[in-house]
Amino acid sequence: MAKNRKWRGLHWPSFFLMVGLCTVGIMVIYSATHTSEAADLKNAAVQQGAWVGLGLVCFFALTFLDYHRWVAQGWFWFGGGLCLLLLVLVFGREVNGAKSWIRLGPVGFQPAEVMKLAFLAGASALLVALREKAEKFSTVLALGGFALIPVLLILKQPDLGSAAVFMPMCFGLLLAGGTRLRYLLVPAGLGLVCVLAIYVYVGYLGKELPFLKTYQNNRIRTFFDPNLDPLGAGWTIRQSIIAIGSGGFSGKGYLRGDQNLYGFLPKNIAYNDFIFSVLGEELGFLGGAALILAEAGLLLSIAWIGSRASDLEGRLLAGGVLGMLFTHDHRHSPAFRELRRDLSGRLHGRDGFDAKRLDAKKAGLKSGLDPKPRSRTS
Repeated sequence: MAKNRKWRGLHWPSFFLMVGLCTVGIMVIYSATHTSEAADLKNAAVQQGAWVGLGLVCFFALTFLDYHRWVAQGWFWFGGGLCLLLLVLVFGREVNGAKSWIRLGPVGFQPAEVMKLAFLAGASALLVALREKAEKFSTVLALGGFALIPVLLILKQPDLGSAAVFMPMCFGLLLAGGTRLRYLLVPAGLGLVCVLAIYVYVGYLGKELPFLKTYQNNRIRTFFDPNLDPLGAGWTIRQSIIAIGSGGFSGKGYLRGDQNLYGFLPKNIAYNDFIFSVLGEELGFLGGAALILAEAGLLLSIAWIGSRASDLEGRLLAGGVLGMLFTHDHRHSPAFRELRRDLSGRLHGRDGFDAKRLDAKKAGLKSGLDPKPRSRTS
């Protein structure tokens, strides 16, 4: 009977949105890699399908687990995540300039991704312990210090993209935990000041941040201005925008994207960091807009689930997941700068659309937390 209640309490709209997004991800990965001669790229869609399957197993497993116990063990999971971050600095494999992967035989994983879920459990446990002080600014400082530990370890790799996710996660956790909004505006304002300072120092003055590598400073420059080095660091961003713009309103058709087929989008990153460009060229504005609307629907469903949770733990988990997935989908501003500039098709997205939608293991693990708060109110 208890299992039947949990099945009835499962939020099926969010489940079908998740499965639909993962299916689209596999299809577009295949489109981006089917002409590649490299064995690892030709098998990318099959590997992604395997991760989707594993994610679904985790999804249903988490549906039948008591999330209160997971939060209660949050300190243990957080400590385990920190151990993995320390191990990767010693035994990790360097990929794209970052020592962020651990290889176990044929399987590799990024401890930073595991840490996001471990941090979610640990931070929820912290806020549950501080529930009597939820409305005070000291709670904001406590969670900020808690997040700073994994952020510094991840920056040591260095992996800026993964480190950037923790602040929005904290925002979602604090908002769900009942912290006063005016207290959240303080760290948000500081974050904005930091972004503006980096823009002036790196993007405008052309200087380099000493704790980053040269290619990372170049990425920051092209992030703010893709036209700064159109034949160098800005090449792929420009080609991705051209690909999406050339898709027009309805696209060129599945498997018919010229920018992808002829290699203007490099094969080794077209299926990953610039996967949305492949979709935009082939399915056009209609396909890109439908994908964004589906993702927005998934995010809204998570917010709705959190609002209906009957306890603090459920609200915290939903708030943290919402902050995490929102950041994955929106952290690359060129997508939305181009969208605002020309709604007829010049949409641009980077690995924000890959990080959740096309990384099925995270989709399953994170979305698998969703039904639990909902089932408490059914």
